[in-house]
Amino acid sequence: MITNEYIDRMQGNRQKVKLILPKEHGTWMMFFLPYLLAVALFSPVLLHIPFLLGWFFLFLASTPLLNIIRNRKLKTEMMPWLVSYSIIAIIFLLPVIWLTPVLLLIGIFLIPLLIINVYFIKARNERSLWNNLSGIITFALGGVAASILGQADIISAIFLLIFVTFYFTGSAFYVKSLIRERKNARFKKISHTYHAFLLLIPFLLGNPLLVFAYLPGAIKDWTTSRKKQMKSMKIGMIEIVNGIVFFIVSIIII
Repeated sequence: MITNEYIDRMQGNRQKVKLILPKEHGTWMMFFLPYLLAVALFSPVLLHIPFLLGWFFLFLASTPLLNIIRNRKLKTEMMPWLVSYSIIAIIFLLPVIWLTPVLLLIGIFLIPLLIINVYFIKARNERSLWNNLSGIITFALGGVAASILGQADIISAIFLLIFVTFYFTGSAFYVKSLIRERKNARFKKISHTYHAFLLLIPFLLGNPLLVFAYLPGAIKDWTTSRKKQMKSMKIGMIEIVNGIVFFIVSIIII
């Protein structure tokens, strides 16, 4: 017989089950944009679907893994999620890697980037710009993988890696100048200078028209006031809109 006590207990158990997901809005944009941009620029193939799913669950697995590294007391809570996400990731990734072994090289590059992340966690300095850069490159490698699956040559794949990394580094400067370094006039100048330098990158890459992909971000950085605290949600929405503009302009020009 189902009693009220049993129902209450079941409802309590459901309430205790909470998905462990990345909380930072920026990481979601950094995850999807490089991959989808590569798929749009090069030949879409069926293998892009299982690899995206595997890459996605690998991305999810990073959250419980890093939480365990931050606090060993969370191991009991986080380990089931780490194992579950990892198993699903392996199921989707293995067939693709079996058919495209060169993707293992990307896995090798991910190892030092993870070590950098762990180092900054242990140093209690996760908000370091260098740590952000390692994260940006990690996500950009997803775009490299999608490029390879789309039969892109190595030069095109590296081009995409550089192109996207410079863009998201600009985003990192912008967001830091609005939150953690808002009262740091020197950091604001560094952010402005970086975005000016960003407009030179397309010329160095041999495609001057790409300046229009970076231009909205530069204008955003130069015109945003740092005098008042901006809500994180608003900053996140601005970055999402800017990311969509970057995505569309890049597809049109490249």
